[in-house]
Amino acid sequence: MTSGKETLLIAEDEAMLLDLLKMMFEDEGYTVLAARDGEEAIELFRANRNSVALVLSDMGLPKLGGWEVFQRLREMNPSLKVILASGFIDASVRDDMLQRGAADVLQKPYVPQAILDRIRQLLDEDLTE
Repeated sequence: MTSGKETLLIAEDEAMLLDLLKMMFEDEGYTVLAARDGEEAIELFRANRNSVALVLSDMGLPKLGGWEVFQRLREMNPSLKVILASGFIDASVRDDMLQRGAADVLQKPYVPQAILDRIRQLLDEDLTE
């Protein structure tokens, strides 16, 4: 089962992809906050910090890159689950990001069912811990 009722924050600067992700997650029952750049992602999180269950952020965002967004969000909430995504990530960089607390690092383009499954899996970890 991939559906949910949680709030997700999606940071993606490619408008068509952001709209597609938003629609896909909303169709599964999630509430989606959509940011088009890193600064907007920080502001949306700050305004909704008590309701955001997970963040999916592109690495190549304008104004503030995905890694910096990740670090700032984790300063506000050290247990926040953040998935970072990029078209290309070197394996050693990916491993470093995971060691520093990223919930996952995904390769773009997304496989819709795979991203839905992974987000559900990460959200459900809290229920089994």
